Amino acid sequence: MSVMSVIELEVTGTGVDPVPVDAPSISMAAYFRMFSPGPAWADLLDWPPDVFAFTNMVLSHTEAYRFAVSPPRGTSWPPHPGWNDLVTTAAREWRVAAGLPLGGAPAAVRALWDIIERHLRMSLNDVRNGTAHEVWEALLTLHAISDETCAVLAESTPNECPLFADRAWRLLQEHGSLSRVSPARIHVTPKTHLANRGISIRSFSRYLALSYQSVDVEWKRMDQEIRSSRTQQKRRQYNVLLAPWPLQLSADAFRPVRGPVSNLDESFGFFEFDPGSRVDLAMLERLVRDAYRRVSHIDTIVFPEGALDVSEIDDVEYVLGELGVTSMFAGVRQGVDDRGLGRNFVHLGVNTGSGWQHFEQSKHHRWTLDASQIGQYHLTHSLAPSKQWWEAIELPARNVRVFDLGHGATIAPLVCEDLARMDEVAELLRGIGPTLVMALLLDGPQLANRWSGRYASVLADEPGSSVLTLTSYGMVARSRPPGRKPSRVVALWHDPKTGVNEISLGRGSTGVLLTATVDRESTWTADGRHHTNNTPRLTLSQVHQLR
Repeated sequence: MSVMSVIELEVTGTGVDPVPVDAPSISMAAYFRMFSPGPAWADLLDWPPDVFAFTNMVLSHTEAYRFAVSPPRGTSWPPHPGWNDLVTTAAREWRVAAGLPLGGAPAAVRALWDIIERHLRMSLNDVRNGTAHEVWEALLTLHAISDETCAVLAESTPNECPLFADRAWRLLQEHGSLSRVSPARIHVTPKTHLANRGISIRSFSRYLALSYQSVDVEWKRMDQEIRSSRTQQKRRQYNVLLAPWPLQLSADAFRPVRGPVSNLDESFGFFEFDPGSRVDLAMLERLVRDAYRRVSHIDTIVFPEGALDVSEIDDVEYVLGELGVTSMFAGVRQGVDDRGLGRNFVHLGVNTGSGWQHFEQSKHHRWTLDASQIGQYHLTHSLAPSKQWWEAIELPARNVRVFDLGHGATIAPLVCEDLARMDEVAELLRGIGPTLVMALLLDGPQLANRWSGRYASVLADEPGSSVLTLTSYGMVARSRPPGRKPSRVVALWHDPKTGVNEISLGRGSTGVLLTATVDRESTWTADGRHHTNNTPRLTLSQVHQLR
């Protein structure tokens, strides 16, 4: 369907005429319908995330959100002294109504929506210039109320309105979005952290995020049995066991393969990574037992990119399950097939007590080894430095999995180059603001001044996520650039409170145990709403060498 035919669509349920084809600017209604042939206008009020989608899109496109911090002459923000109380009360009432079969909205929301409906044909340009103050005030207020309605998704009030919360989580799991608008164009998801630097549309919501990216978002809640256990124990620590394996790598771990593309000249080639060894399960058991001598529970164990072959997952999970480890994030490799393509992905296993749940997220970008890197890692025995060598892995449609740990804390995993590419995935993560971004790497030392440290600082700065990067000690040991001293730094932790923390593997150690303190902070959204002690923060507190 062409853009112009979409603009001519009739706005159903309001009695508003179609937008003329020669309109000088697209109207609010037509703009929204270009993204969403979803629910009729009269039905949007039945579900708060749908109203959030509409208001967020219009406010973002017109930048009318700026009027909350820089009101046009003759206006003020908030529009009246009782604005914050109105938002809180309306959100609470809407939460109850939206959880019922017939839906609906409170009178305050309907009154604001009446203003929007009367101006649906208003051009986006007219919204942008701020002359119609009642429109941008209504947009900002509806945006705040619909966001506040979803506070229960952060579990700050877990027992409030379970019908609404259950409906929201079910829609997110089945639809990939909290909104009923087609996820082919936009996603509305929960949100953990918000931007506190500068002013953007991301600064105006605490609980919901909207993304236009083509990347699929899958929000996975940890098994209810685990979540209940964590709630009962009221843990304030998150313990992460780092296994920077393989501990040794030969140059033969990188080898040329045919690859999937036949029309490249001799200056390009393809390689696969295979260390030629399997995980030492006895050493894994000793590592975990040593960790238990320091802490009472292990929330997750992390293996770097490519550390496990796909055939090893079951054996590793069996050992971890016998020892009571809650979950594992592992970089997994699979050798090239008859197409000349292998796989590189992060595997998450969740130990439910009665078995393991499995989730995957593929790497989105191939690694390219050039002459300088081949020299840095001393791979000339395996790969000719006269070529650019591309990683021979398949590139499926991009997806991002966000894992909900409970109480609003979330983890988003990435694989190596995915951290460095400032593309749709990076923009998506900036909107969602995970509590922890976990990047599994096949890389050299994790020094603060190297590429991984620079990109980690971007996410730690805005939206304020903690970031963990991990590589194998085998790669660190192979990384010997001219003029640089050998390093043992296998991981980097960056959080907004403690800053950058380089984590070395001690001599004789086979792993490192990190303990992060789980705190809850108060935040302000840019529209003036205060959110008290409901933003989870992971702050590195202890580092233990394991032998």
